[in-house]
This record gives sequence, structure tokens and C-alpha cells, in this order.
Amino acid sequence: CLGSLACLEPAVILPHLQNIANESSGGKCHATCATVLTSMKYAIAGKCDTLMIVSYMPTFLNLLNEEDLSVKNAALLMIYSAVHHNPQLVLNFMQQTISPALHELAQLKQERVVDLGPFKQKVDYALPIRKAALSIFSTCLDKCPQVMDVRGFMPILALALGDSEDVQLQAHQILLSNGSRYPNEIFAFVDSFVEPLEKTMNKKMGNKKGAELERATEWVKSAVRVMVVLSRVTDAMNCPSFADLVARIRKNENFKVMLKEVDDDGVSSA
Repeated sequence: CLGSLACLEPAVILPHLQNIANESSGGKCHATCATVLTSMKYAIAGKCDTLMIVSYMPTFLNLLNEEDLSVKNAALLMIYSAVHHNPQLVLNFMQQTISPALHELAQLKQERVVDLGPFKQKVDYALPIRKAALSIFSTCLDKCPQVMDVRGFMPILALALGDSEDVQLQAHQILLSNGSRYPNEIFAFVDSFVEPLEKTMNKKMGNKKGAELERATEWVKSAVRVMVVLSRVTDAMNCPSFADLVARIRKNENFKVMLKEVDDDGVSSA
């Protein structure tokens, strides 16, 4: 509701949201900060006046520094909304404020062991943060590549290739979509992609069945597709470790069917 009201009466609502953010930041009220950021996300998506919003952005972006993960996530979702719907809102803040935060948050992990009675499970509470940060990187490559340090992003992408399944799939899609757009930047770091890609491709299926097995197979196939695309649209085959990976996978009978499917797809990057 606050986001919609901001679209209707920005001169009235935006100062109130700014005051609420200032009064609630510094760990005073995490829920209120997250609510303000969510309101701004919807205001931006609702095409709230650009000139009105941009003067308040420093206050809302400052909430990236809050310790609470829910606030950080809400701030990232607001930034994603801006990059997707109205990049002009964040272009001037990208280099000094947003990019450094994205690099940090894309690597953030906060794992805890949760006791579920009969067994214990490790939960990574920062996973949504990493996924949101990677989504922003991906959208920036499409919407405002001029503010992206693509080479600086490559080490983050290499880490994402070895992250959880969801993050890996995001990283795969980024490489598939941008392989032909940034071949030199990718080639410079392709050696660091080899280990995580090979680890995914050699993932053991164990006792998986049905939908679980299908999902795991598609995960592996996604990594194979990345390997094939990079071998075609970049100079990755000039990297000895990557060329060795391609040779090993193509000689492995376990990948014969999957490679044929990928090759038959005529897979290519955007």
C-alpha cells in the first residue's frame, strides 16, 4: 500500500518513508526497515516519479549496511527492482555504493546447524542474499552494462559455480547468456571455472528417483551446456585446463547421451 501511495503522492509519502528509515536504522527495528524497502521496491515497479525518488535513494541504499539479513535482502530486492524497471535510479550510486556491497553480499554465508529432532540439518541463512546479489549482477549486464566491471565480476561468478544448486544454475545462465558478449573477460578467468563445473558434472546421483533424479540430471546437464557453449563462443579451448576438461567429458561414456542432447539443441549463447 505504501508503495502505491508513493506513486500517487510521492511528495508526501517519500519524505515519510525516509524519516521512518532514519528512525529505524542502526538495528532499532529490522521489520520497519524491511517494510520501508519493500514499499520502495513496489513504488519503483509502479513507475513512481524518477526525479522524486532519486534524491531519497542514498537513505534507502544506506540500509544495505544493516546487520539483519532480512533488511539486506529487502535492500537488494529494491535495487533489483530499480535496475529492472528504472536503471536511472541507481546508475550514479553503482560504483561507490552498490557494487562494493554486491561483491560482499554475493559471497556472504551464514550457516547454522538446526536441530530437527531425529536429525540435524545445516541451514544457510544467507542463501537468499547471494541469489539476490547474483540476480542484480545478471540484470545489470542486460540493462546497464556500462556501469559493470565485468572482469571484477568474474571471480564472483567462479565462486557461484561452486555454490548451492540454485546459485549454480543462476551462474550457468549468466555464462550462457553472456558468453558471446564478453568472450575476453570470460577467457581471462575460465581456468577458475573448470573445477566447479567438473565437480557438478561428476555429481553422484545416489538413490535419487523420480522428480529428484530428473532435477539432479538437469543440474548436471546445465553444467555440460555451459562447457559446450564456452568451448564454442570463447577462446576457452586455448586454456589447457579447460581443454582437458572438455576432452575428459567427451571421452566419458556416462556423458555420451547428454552431450548428444546438448549438441542437438544447437545450444548457443545470446
